[in-house]
Amino acid sequence: MPGKTHRALRNSAIQGSSQILTWSLSWVLLVVLPRFLGDEGFGKLFLALSYSMVFSTLINLGINKYLIKEVAILNPVDEPDTDHEVRYAALRDLIGTAITLKLTLAVVVYLLMAGVAFLIPYDATTRSAILIIAVAACLNNLTHTVGGVFQGLESMVPITSAVVVEKIIATGGCTFLLFRGYGLLPVCFVYVIAAAANLAIGIVLLGRRIPFSLHWDWNLTRTLIYGGLPFLVWVVFAEIYARIDVLMLSLMTGNAVVGWYGAAFKIYATLLFVPHMLNLVVFPPLARMGAQAAPGKRQQFSRATARIMNLMLAVAIPIGVGTAIAARSIVELLYGEGLFENSIITLQLFSACIVLVCVDVVLGSVLIARGKQKEWSYMAIVAAFFNPLMNLWAIPLSQQYWGNGGIGAAGTTLLTEMLMMAGALRLMPSGMFLQGNLVTAAKAMVCAGFMTLILNATGLENVFAVAATGAIAYVATALAVRVLPPDDADHILHAAKLAGRFPQVQRLLFGIKYS
Repeated sequence: MPGKTHRALRNSAIQGSSQILTWSLSWVLLVVLPRFLGDEGFGKLFLALSYSMVFSTLINLGINKYLIKEVAILNPVDEPDTDHEVRYAALRDLIGTAITLKLTLAVVVYLLMAGVAFLIPYDATTRSAILIIAVAACLNNLTHTVGGVFQGLESMVPITSAVVVEKIIATGGCTFLLFRGYGLLPVCFVYVIAAAANLAIGIVLLGRRIPFSLHWDWNLTRTLIYGGLPFLVWVVFAEIYARIDVLMLSLMTGNAVVGWYGAAFKIYATLLFVPHMLNLVVFPPLARMGAQAAPGKRQQFSRATARIMNLMLAVAIPIGVGTAIAARSIVELLYGEGLFENSIITLQLFSACIVLVCVDVVLGSVLIARGKQKEWSYMAIVAAFFNPLMNLWAIPLSQQYWGNGGIGAAGTTLLTEMLMMAGALRLMPSGMFLQGNLVTAAKAMVCAGFMTLILNATGLENVFAVAATGAIAYVATALAVRVLPPDDADHILHAAKLAGRFPQVQRLLFGIKYS
């Protein structure tokens, strides 16, 4: 297992390094877009992005997740065998067929998106934005397929390099155009150019790693479609419950309300880098471990999932609590005072979602790795019906009482994530998680509570001072109460090849005793 963890740590380091840059660029866009486009203009852009993401899931067909799992199994790096050429031939056929299928679906789905956009009574600018952003969404979905292959190969450099280039183009292009006085539609074209660059880099690098050609293999196509169906249900319905609130807000309120909601949602989405990064590097080894039925492997899988959950809880809880405390400071720093003030309470509701999403990502990855993707997809269907039904009630109610339907939409998202967590825990195989995970969660909450007291006592308002003080308070308390169990810390240090270095320091910080 340390070998798997070492690769996970290496890939996490790669992801983390690129995340610093892409995260910074994302924050630049978070500042620039709402400030220059205004609440209504940003609302139109956010609607176009959400609309395109909902429909572009039909390009997925669940193939992306299935592809990651199959590539990971065909690439057993922990137990190398002698059929190297056979496996790479199978990979070439799999990749060529998958990308050919996705290209065909992209054309069909784009025509569907365009047709539906003309049926909905949107204004001309909004409709044009949707048609342009839809091209970028189709390109991004093709990119996710290429990225899925690299993820299955546990090769993160190509993915991160392409994403960095996309972010640089999107941030630089949008900022340049907005400062020069251009509006919404030119910004939308920048998204298309950035998505095309990401896809081009991914295709070139993948072709160098595993040369492939586009072709139809009908038997393999059927295998991809049938294998992806359980994931398709999950992806489509999950995207519906994640994005349907924006479409409903656009029809039940106004562009400004969508803009307020979108501003809070983009901050929330940016802060979800932890589960996104961990899922990218952890799912492939989990998929291999979950496919092995030997009793020893099952125990190894159980220990690994418990460690991953402990790490996620230790990181997610302070991020969620800190976001709730600093919500006003964050919004005012990014967007100024006044125009986006209605985003504050929405962001505070989303801060609770951060913790739930982090846990749900781990639970979902475990279920899929153990072959329970069909049962997990049923929960996505339940959520997809629950979310819009709640929004039909919550959006008009919050619009009536507070003039901000986004509060109801955010509250519904929180309830939906709770529902997903309850369903995942109900489906979880026995022995996957331990009482130690509850202890870790309780300790992390205590430390986050202490962090809250410190921040309230200092009365800090500057978001950077709040973040620094909160981080110091939490980390110091977390080390004191051993939020991360010593065995987990020891495992991570061994994987990072740091175990035993400065033993007195490691004993003091993590409670690890080396002989």
